[in-house]
Amino acid sequence: MGEEAARAYWDGTGLVLLVVGFLLAPFAWLLDLQISYSMVKWACENDAREVLVAMPLGSLAIIAAGSWMCWSCWQRLRHDADEPGGRVIDRSYALAVSGLALNALFGLLILVSLAGRVVLSPCE
Repeated sequence: MGEEAARAYWDGTGLVLLVVGFLLAPFAWLLDLQISYSMVKWACENDAREVLVAMPLGSLAIIAAGSWMCWSCWQRLRHDADEPGGRVIDRSYALAVSGLALNALFGLLILVSLAGRVVLSPCE
């Protein structure tokens, strides 16, 4: 990918894809945490553990979408970027790699919270 083509792509569509992919993981974790917390009382009263187990699965689907976005950007950038460089493409490469790591970290956090929901009842 040439420098001008790279700049045109990463200043437009590619940048949006990259930033959204980077930010989806924390958003999915926050969504899981807030909705699950607000549903605990209702799940305890109605003996509906399934609701508390389904929410992390939806959040993991959001994280999978964010991972795919970062992965596709990384695939596009990996051959043209220099790690110590200061170009737009180099910074985008670093953000793609960081996004993949962030998605993995927040996916692990959601899986850990899912384990407690599977083992314990909502009333405990």
